[in-house]
Amino acid sequence: MLNRWMTAGILAMAIIILIGVTQVYAEKNEPKAAQLEQLIYTADSVIDNVDRLVIKWQGEGQGNAEAQAALLAGHLGLEQPIRVRQTGHDVYRSEEVVDTATGGAGLLVNVVDTGDNGYYAIVQLSGDTHTDRNTLMTLHEEVDQLLVDSGMKASWNMSVQGTTATESDASGQLALVEETLSRRIDIASVERYTDVASASVSYEAAELPLSIKSGSHMLNMQLAVHQVGEQGNNRITVGFPVITIEY
Repeated sequence: MLNRWMTAGILAMAIIILIGVTQVYAEKNEPKAAQLEQLIYTADSVIDNVDRLVIKWQGEGQGNAEAQAALLAGHLGLEQPIRVRQTGHDVYRSEEVVDTATGGAGLLVNVVDTGDNGYYAIVQLSGDTHTDRNTLMTLHEEVDQLLVDSGMKASWNMSVQGTTATESDASGQLALVEETLSRRIDIASVERYTDVASASVSYEAAELPLSIKSGSHMLNMQLAVHQVGEQGNNRITVGFPVITIEY
């Protein structure tokens, strides 16, 4: 059964399809494993214990949605997709939830029938602090090749989330994280939001492999800090190029 945040993300994507909006991500011409390794290293530098790590591939294609879902699920070793209805569309979904304590990664295939012999596909990898990073990178490259072989032009993004104990509020924690990041990569803040319990910033960071256009800027990373509870715990979320999970 999908976690609430996964379901929300898939539903949001279906709504995006209905209104005809497409997010376009750009990436450097480097091996996918090398790109992913760089992003994981960047996230690990500011998050000690990862609660969620989500890599999401997505793209459009022409053909039968059910057949595409079966092809993707079959090649990834998943069970045959089941059909559900979301926002008036047939959606074919197959998921494997694993015990990440053993180093495994979760897999999800979700293909939406968009009509006119078209589909929108999402292949998602997930893990946490126990997930073996080499396993993730191997799966990441496998998904990349599988989508190319199936005729899809797909893009990917990654979000990582964890908590940390601190005496700082959200804004103070954000300042500490930015200081750590600035020692590793050249970042320039573009969009910034703060309130009593949360703070978020989007950055240009040309060294990072993924980007998305926002106005006149090309964003490479988004960072959010949210204070949870009364004990001073802060939840940190990092997205490349933007955050695509709840925070």
